[in-house]
Amino acid sequence: MADTDDTPFTEAEHRELLRLLRRWCDTELDQSANLIVPTRLGDVYVSVGRHPVVDDLPAELFSRAPDAWFDRNDQ
Repeated sequence: MADTDDTPFTEAEHRELLRLLRRWCDTELDQSANLIVPTRLGDVYVSVGRHPVVDDLPAELFSRAPDAWFDRNDQ
């Protein structure tokens, strides 16, 4: 595993991560992607899809990124 900076993200870094994730979802994601991300604390399993993995999950379990975090050019 590559070395990682273990400091918490700044708000700007959160925004950049979500901006890039949004772009990836718009340009690369077909229906879903399942990833294993190695971290210093062990593997993290990430599922990204156009629908929840389980259909009856309450919407309250999801956090919506604030619209203000995205540039108007990215929408």
